[in-house]
Amino acid sequence: MIVTHLPGFYAKRRAITYLKQILPYFTVVDSNPNIILGRVKDPIEAVNIIKSNITPKTTILRIIPVNEVRSVKLADVKSSILNLLSKIGEGSFAIRLEGHLLDDNGKIMRRIDSIVKLADEIDRSVNLKNPDILVYVKIVKFRGRWVSAIYVGSPNNIVSTVKMFQ
Repeated sequence: MIVTHLPGFYAKRRAITYLKQILPYFTVVDSNPNIILGRVKDPIEAVNIIKSNITPKTTILRIIPVNEVRSVKLADVKSSILNLLSKIGEGSFAIRLEGHLLDDNGKIMRRIDSIVKLADEIDRSVNLKNPDILVYVKIVKFRGRWVSAIYVGSPNNIVSTVKMFQ
């Protein structure tokens, strides 16, 4: 799971302490500035627990469940997405990509080109405003190398505390 938080050491410390209090099985795997990468048994259950317990004074900004972690190569991400989509029921979809993927030659692709190539083989209707299924790919640095964190599921499982407490 990916947790973004307010800037600063104490904000990170407060976010980690909070997560460990309400999710006793939460383990910090890595952290970067403003991002905590954690491991939980069930990311969707963890998001629901956080949603029901979070307060407006939290330093946490966003919680993103992760189904799979893969390399940043387009082919790896595409096969993972197709596999995850095959396990989910029908419905419209949207793709959100944060970061850049690499093509077969190892060159950085433009985000829009990556999104088009990812969507090519998905046989579902596209709904960018209100999708039933969100395909979310975030490129993060994990232990010194870039990886893609992939989430495929309901858009309601990605929590923004800023939107929650408006």
